[in-house]
Amino acid sequence: MARVISFGVLVLATSILLVLFYQVVSVFLLPLFLAVVTVLLLRPLQIRATAWCGNRRYLAAVLMTMGVLLAILIPLLAVVSIAGTEAIQLANAMDDDALTARVNRLRTRLDLNFPFVEECRFIETSLKQLRAIAAEGASSVGDPSAMSRVAAEFQTMHASVPDRMPGHPVPSADEVLEALNQANRSIPGTLAHLKALESAIESFQQYKVILAGGEWRLTIKELSYPDRSDLQRFTGSLFSVTTDRLASISGALTVLAARAAFSLMIFVMALFFWFADGPEIVRALRLLSPVEDKYEQQLLSEFETLVRAVVAGSIASAVAQAVLAGLAFWFVGMDSMFLLIAATAVFAMVPFVGASLIWLPVSVWLIFADGRMMAGTALAIYGLIIISTVDNVIRPWILVEKASLHPLAALVGVLGGIQTLGPTGVFVGPIVVAFLQTILTLLHREFSSDPADTTSAAESSRSQPQS
Repeated sequence: MARVISFGVLVLATSILLVLFYQVVSVFLLPLFLAVVTVLLLRPLQIRATAWCGNRRYLAAVLMTMGVLLAILIPLLAVVSIAGTEAIQLANAMDDDALTARVNRLRTRLDLNFPFVEECRFIETSLKQLRAIAAEGASSVGDPSAMSRVAAEFQTMHASVPDRMPGHPVPSADEVLEALNQANRSIPGTLAHLKALESAIESFQQYKVILAGGEWRLTIKELSYPDRSDLQRFTGSLFSVTTDRLASISGALTVLAARAAFSLMIFVMALFFWFADGPEIVRALRLLSPVEDKYEQQLLSEFETLVRAVVAGSIASAVAQAVLAGLAFWFVGMDSMFLLIAATAVFAMVPFVGASLIWLPVSVWLIFADGRMMAGTALAIYGLIIISTVDNVIRPWILVEKASLHPLAALVGVLGGIQTLGPTGVFVGPIVVAFLQTILTLLHREFSSDPADTTSAAESSRSQPQS
């Protein structure tokens, strides 16, 4: 009984300490895990480096750690610098005048010209403001001359409408003028005046629909005529930064940089010790593990295979798609090409959609914004047949054949990993999903095995002479 109580107390104390240990090291888990992944990927190179250093593992660990830092930081800084420069140039080019010119070209190319848009907006805005005043009820005094000015503006606009409209009839002005005159004759502060204004608004709306050639064409044409305030809000929301937002962004970037520096320090330290003492650490963990040796060895082998498959598959697919997309962007003469290539490499790591999030909008831009139908269509066909096909060949071949991971499980792992861990979740997510799949397979194999066979195998192993 005392032994049972002692064992229970030991299990409880161990559980509490494990929870506390997790809380202590939780902020280190991601850099530690990335260090393990990096060491597994570079294991063959580490063996050669250790032999080259005369089996002085700490010297080899120092060289390997410095090599990893240089291989990661230098390309990363170069990519961020060049892509950031192109992004700033793109932002500077997207001013109000340039954006207005592009919208005008696009509107002309798509046959969405609507020369009466300013007059229609003026009349509709005026009627809605008069209705808002009339909605105040009996206290509303209105503006006796406002309705006359609106009616005169409408007559001037209607006089410029051509006698024939391409593809649709010419709207009649009689109903609108009658509604405007009725609102002008009604007394402000009465219910009749409010209803007359509502009738005038409805009549003018029907007039606009006929003038534009239908409701859907009216909606598209009005959207294709943003005023300067709309363009300023659009460009401002994308590129301008107020003082308050700048302070907020600066503070967030400072915190992010501090966290990144701290994570990088933990990553470097873990990387060095894994390079130097990795086998000893693994042996110590295996001694503490209650799992049988055969399962431990299988889990370690499977984990190494998963790491190589997931990381190699994601990187190989992303690089191949970025190179192929870059050739296409260069061929069609796109600006900010390096920014597009870098964005393609990042999004290409997401299964199924991947690089299409870049080359498809570029194709649409070429067709509609630049008016280059042949270039845009060719890029879309090339992206669908070549770029996406490369992703569908490389990634499934590595993940399914080497890691036995279904593409749907890979997609869930990537998207869930990104949502939970950020960009590094592209690699960590599929590894976690695949490793869980391996553990469940081992559990199924353990529970489905015959206990008699297990006992027989154990007795036969004990009966064999020890060498």
